[in-house]
Order: sequence, then C-alpha cells, then structure tokens
Amino acid sequence: MTAEKAQVILAFDLDGPTGDAMVNGGIWERPGYFALGAYGPHRAVPRILDILRGHGVSATFFTPAWVVRTWPDLCRRVLEEGHKMAGYGDIHEMFHGRTVEDQRGILQRSQDTFQQILGQRALGFRAPSGDLAPETPALLVETGYTYSSSMRSGDRPYLRTDVPLHEIPAKSLFDDDSAFAYHRYPNFPSGLDRVAPYSPVFETWLGEIDAAAEESLTVSTIWHPKVMGTPRSGGPHGRVHW
Repeated sequence: MTAEKAQVILAFDLDGPTGDAMVNGGIWERPGYFALGAYGPHRAVPRILDILRGHGVSATFFTPAWVVRTWPDLCRRVLEEGHKMAGYGDIHEMFHGRTVEDQRGILQRSQDTFQQILGQRALGFRAPSGDLAPETPALLVETGYTYSSSMRSGDRPYLRTDVPLHEIPAKSLFDDDSAFAYHRYPNFPSGLDRVAPYSPVFETWLGEIDAAAEESLTVSTIWHPKVMGTPRSGGPHGRVHW
C-alpha cells in the first residue's frame, strides 16, 4: 500500500448502550443488553486509546450525548489525547421519519451537552444507521456542524450542493457490527454463524484499503468499541481484534 495516497479515517461509533432499546425504554428492563453496550465506554475505549497512543494514531469518536453525560471523564480523555469527538445524536435516535422540530431538538441538546461537558461543540456528525431525513443536512448546518459521515454514497469526500456541509462517506463493508457483533435478540442471522472468523474479515479490509490507495480514495471505518475493543493476543500495542 502506498501510504502517501491512502486516506484511512479511523472512526469509532462510541454508542455504548444507546440505541433503539434506549429510545423505546426497553433497555431499563434488560440489564444484560445494557451491560453489553456499556462494555464499550467502560472497558474497550481505554484499551483502544492506549493502542492508538502507542502507534501515534488519531481517531474520531462519534458519540451520543448521553454517553458524554454518563462517561464525561472518558470523553475528556479522548480529547486530551488528541482525538476528535463528534456527534451521534442524543441517545442514538434515527432521524428519518422524525419531524423537523424533533430533529432540531436532538441536535441542539447534543451540542449543548458537548459544550457544557467538553467545552466545545461538535463539528462532525454521523447519523445512527446512516438514516438522514431530507431536512437533516440543513439542520446540521443550523446547529453548528460542518461535516457529516453518514452516507454510503461514494469513496471520496464531497461538498453537498444544497447546504454548506461536507460529507465523508463510509462503506458498510467496514462496519464491524455486521461481522463480529453477537446478537441475542433478535436472533439474527437465524441458523447461521453469528460471528465471522477474524482473519478473513481483516484480509478483506486490507485488500479494500490497498485498492483505495491505488486510486487515491478515502476509507472511513464504522467500528464500535464494544465490538472491536475486546482483547486478543498480540504485541504490546496490539491487543484488540484490529
């Protein structure tokens, strides 16, 4: 791989236990599901930060405001160690299908949280599940965001034509959730292996990055600390799956 041509963006979705179950309130009756999500900020992120520091690499953490409020010291550490904190909704809400008022409220609450706890507003945003509503880009600009990494629409960053918002597209191929996450409920995929072997997935990712480097393209990951941040054998700075 020709490093000077490759643009690899290490992006982590630090969603913790947020998501549909928190949106509908069911998570408060499912301590196992909550603990599975909380593993990310509680155990995995400190390990990931140590590895990033060991390699001198920076990353972006797309983080719901609820996680910032719940683990403020961890999120401050992310910034202190030279990484970026970006928006990911308040409790990982899907934006598609919501009213303009609901979307604006979510984005503003998130920015208020970032300002109050981290001392700065978020510049970047990633839509949970990549589901932007038609009005969302304009609302992002209105609430202070300058870029989004929500679309799966290409392999180069671009400036939108409707609003002054840069888009850094990611690929579902680089979503670790689809390869490594263990889903107990719903039982998906039913009747199939639920966790892929690690080596073939890594080889696929590396091959995709090599191909992107040959064409001077951009690769952005969709990695979740609760999925990627578990231990494995390796060198002193390599004890996670990736």
